[in-house]
Amino acid sequence: MACLLLTFYDKFEPSKIQQRQESRPVNINQLEYFVTTVRCGSYSLAARELFVAPQTVAKAVNDLERELNVSLCRRSSRSIEPTPFGQVFSTRASEILYRLTELESLAKRQTLSQTEEGVAMLAVAYSPHRGNAISPSDFAPFDRKHPRIRLSRTYRPSGACLAALEEGVVDAAIVAGRTTRPNIVCTRLLSFPLSLAISRNHPLARQDSIDFEDLQGTPIAEPEDLRYCHNVIADRLLAQGVEPIFTAVPPHVTDHRRFLDEKRGAFFVVNDPALVALYPEAVTVPVAPEDPVSIPLCLAYAQNNENRVLPTVESYLINLAARIRKQGR
Repeated sequence: MACLLLTFYDKFEPSKIQQRQESRPVNINQLEYFVTTVRCGSYSLAARELFVAPQTVAKAVNDLERELNVSLCRRSSRSIEPTPFGQVFSTRASEILYRLTELESLAKRQTLSQTEEGVAMLAVAYSPHRGNAISPSDFAPFDRKHPRIRLSRTYRPSGACLAALEEGVVDAAIVAGRTTRPNIVCTRLLSFPLSLAISRNHPLARQDSIDFEDLQGTPIAEPEDLRYCHNVIADRLLAQGVEPIFTAVPPHVTDHRRFLDEKRGAFFVVNDPALVALYPEAVTVPVAPEDPVSIPLCLAYAQNNENRVLPTVESYLINLAARIRKQGR
């Protein structure tokens, strides 16, 4: 800090470099008292804001001027005004104090992340058959960064996650779609577009994108999330004049493969590289830009939740969602 002030001071008073180097270093209190005095216009008002005696403020400003060997203020019986140099000095000193506050805040957050302890239970909307926007591996950085927080995760369909939250089984849940349930806080993390998985031998597999009208007569696997996704997809199809032929498909990869190959069906999926290994004989085709289907992924928790580590979890998930959007996943 002293080096920064020395460089700044020498820029304005180069003839006094040697004298400044031999003086006592400027301290943070002197800067804060001077900046507050300039802002308030008097020692008494500055002292009231700083919770100290006016004499303490006056002494700090006088000591600062003496150590810098330059006039910073013009004093009168009614007020104190900065000199032209004092005004510039006050502006630069304010910037330094602000940066110092940022550094202190950064250090406190780091200390908190290292010492914070607690347990939280999180239900994560997850589909082992139709892709995921957030995968289990996305939580590895959280575990490394917060070794004292035990974040237990359970992966299940979105509707089951919301039910677990409402029953008090978990502290929070990542769910597909916003919930309007009373006393539930819902924070949107990201939105993910849906594509269609179809067999390589299906006539639609040769298209760059699929219009909803192209799905007329095509069996569509019933969405795993009957609470939200089912209604969104059904409404979009009906809006395009397509009567959806929803088919219940057992929650097994072999049944999904059979549905694609033998039933010539299709199902909506999330853009997830893991699907390539699950369905080697299928392709993923995006929905046409004219008929986009985007599902919001949200973090939900009870409004009266008092788990003290939940804000840390929420902050991590918001940052994770930002990284996912940036990566275009």
